[in-house]
Amino acid sequence: MSIYEVIRIIDGVPLFQDDHFDRLFETARIKNLKIILERSVLAGEMNRLISFNKVKTGNIKIVLTFNEDAASHHRQIYFIEHYYPKKEQYLKGVTAILYQAERMRPAAKVINHRLRSSIFGKLIDTGAYEAFLVDRSGCITEGSRSNVFFISNDEIYTAPDGEVLSGIVRKYVLKYCDNHGIPVHFCKVRTRDLSGYQSCFLTGTSPGVLPVSRIGQISLHPGHKLMLDIMQGYQEMVQDYIHQFKV
Repeated sequence: MSIYEVIRIIDGVPLFQDDHFDRLFETARIKNLKIILERSVLAGEMNRLISFNKVKTGNIKIVLTFNEDAASHHRQIYFIEHYYPKKEQYLKGVTAILYQAERMRPAAKVINHRLRSSIFGKLIDTGAYEAFLVDRSGCITEGSRSNVFFISNDEIYTAPDGEVLSGIVRKYVLKYCDNHGIPVHFCKVRTRDLSGYQSCFLTGTSPGVLPVSRIGQISLHPGHKLMLDIMQGYQEMVQDYIHQFKV
């Protein structure tokens, strides 16, 4: 079994490094696995990798692969190909499709090659940016590689914490909403009710906060003021983190 994290590098800084380490260790706990490494070792190796390669922008993947009895593991830390949305996509939004699938333990970040391959094929066929997972009750939980938020009447709707991956960007978006008194409803959105929402955005390590212009045949407003405020607020959090990391 392999568990992993992908960390974005901005201006040579591993963004929200400690949050990613927290999630890595939490995934191990959920899967009854024991990580026999200090966080400082992971941080040191990752930062040496960044420094040695003189990388300012990119994504690093940390993979811990456990043997059959989970008594030991080996690690890999390496750069992976990255793709960041273009400026036009942040302005006009991206498209998404609905995909019937459920993660067995959504809070654990575990490599699932079969699901990822199947979804990737659908995205290629449709030209969509992301696939939103739909559970057996007809509700949207999360994206295949992102968290999902909906907006209606200047209020936010997103799936409950325990039913989705605890996204790092999601965490900071929720923090922004809490700091600014923006109501957040933790409930899953039914696919049949999509037309009742004005806007939608997704969050993830690579895209940050990204508007969605269409889900299937349902059109949404990618320029909603509340969403733009959240996008700006998140960028300010990123810049504050980078500044503090370098101090």
